[in-house]
Amino acid sequence: MPVDEEIQSSWVTGVIMDGGGLPQFSHEDIMTALLSESQDRDQEEPEIAANITQQMLHMELDPLPRSMRSRFRDIVERLSPNRLIEVGAGIGHLSAWFHDIWVDSEHPESYVMIEEGNRFGVILQRIVDRFDANSWCSVYVGSWESMSSEATAWLAANASTPEAARTGSLLPVPADVVIVHSDWRGQVQDVVNALSLVRLGGVVLTPEPLVPTADVGDYPSGKPSNDQQMRVEVFNQWISHMKDWSENQAVGFTEVGGGTIVAIRRLT
Repeated sequence: MPVDEEIQSSWVTGVIMDGGGLPQFSHEDIMTALLSESQDRDQEEPEIAANITQQMLHMELDPLPRSMRSRFRDIVERLSPNRLIEVGAGIGHLSAWFHDIWVDSEHPESYVMIEEGNRFGVILQRIVDRFDANSWCSVYVGSWESMSSEATAWLAANASTPEAARTGSLLPVPADVVIVHSDWRGQVQDVVNALSLVRLGGVVLTPEPLVPTADVGDYPSGKPSNDQQMRVEVFNQWISHMKDWSENQAVGFTEVGGGTIVAIRRLT
């Protein structure tokens, strides 16, 4: 079996995600296997997901590119997480891709979709009902910053308690996978918060922030006056954190149509 296929097979069986990793493979090999395109699925959009995409267009919302949604689907299926959190679930255009793979396969023990807007929360709940997933999938409406802060404090307070005996956390933490595709203005901090809530060996997935290309003019650092300048600030924050993640975690990138997906696997 070729090395890449062997690594990919280990993801499917959950060997790497059990926390310790596979020392015979480099982090680069592991991340490459994780982010690769599935050989068993295509990019055809599931029916319910396609309907949601059309609804987004009618609402003048920008969906993630289809190639990006399908690759997120491939990665999550490969990781097979027991505890999954999606930050910035919107109206479920990505969530529906995940639910589709679980129709005829094992679903997570807990999947939480988080969205800040109340009206979107109602739409997300319809997806949960449509897939008859109420026993294991929840919709939480509110601030990720607030929820993640509470969850981080809960983890710290229960650090000495055996995991099987822990109760009372709103979120399924420590999570195996957290997906962040929230509003670009707060995306970097949302990823930082997410990384604190995945277990060792857990993975945070997010689209790479757009690289600023326009001339934004001069402005005081940290005090942007328009969206173009704000994008520069966000990207600078991203680069700063990426230096730290590259040194202390395992980081992988994969280019797909419409952007790049970044995976950060927690090692410390």
